[in-house]
Amino acid sequence: MLELTAIAFSPWSEKARWALDHHRCDYRELAYEPIVGEYVLRWQMRRPFGRLTVPVLRDGDRWLTDSFNIARHAESIGRGSPLFPEHRLEEIGAWNRRSEAALAAGRAILMRSWGNTRELAIAALPDRIPEPLKPLFLPIGRQRLRAFMARYSIREGDLSPEAMLTAELDALEQALDGRRYLLDDGFTYADVAMALTLQQVQPVDPRYIVRMAGLGPAGMNVPELESRYAGLIAWRDDLYARHRRPDGAMA
Repeated sequence: MLELTAIAFSPWSEKARWALDHHRCDYRELAYEPIVGEYVLRWQMRRPFGRLTVPVLRDGDRWLTDSFNIARHAESIGRGSPLFPEHRLEEIGAWNRRSEAALAAGRAILMRSWGNTRELAIAALPDRIPEPLKPLFLPIGRQRLRAFMARYSIREGDLSPEAMLTAELDALEQALDGRRYLLDDGFTYADVAMALTLQQVQPVDPRYIVRMAGLGPAGMNVPELESRYAGLIAWRDDLYARHRRPDGAMA
């Protein structure tokens, strides 16, 4: 059976998960635990050096990293309608790059707003620690949080994270222009990738993606962008309703 190592609330993990479910792949999901989980993965993958992020998919002796590569693999072994029509691969790849840029910018905005808060440090602790005891482990939570923020911070160039995120969302809005799907072929991975960029503006219903423990809805979004992109949020929600069931199966 396939094994997907993922973070339950991560939009990157959801991109891979959605593709696997769409293609009815039989897999089990393993929860990734920051720091310790990386050491375990590196040992299993025999990859002691280099950048390593989740999601990661194991298919026998083969390891696939990056949501896009996992989704392509799911299509090659699964069934169901294609998410990657051959004549649209270049366009889908371009939308995926836009998705990655928007997600990185959104994460930077949220990490900056969260800062080194007590709530986030507690949320960063392993789930196996009972909730009443988590305040006693705050130093560990803060250490894990600092490591996470250092790894996933982005360098601000000519554009701030806010400008980067809104630029990609504006491009999505313009491309859709009231349409149901980005491409004429119907539902594709381009829609999956760009739908997940809205997760950091307003989270989708938690029936589909769980929210980070210890943080309510207000801790997972960028409120000033919610009204600006209300149309895109509605598009995302409709996409989930049409193509994603709460149990993960294909709708």
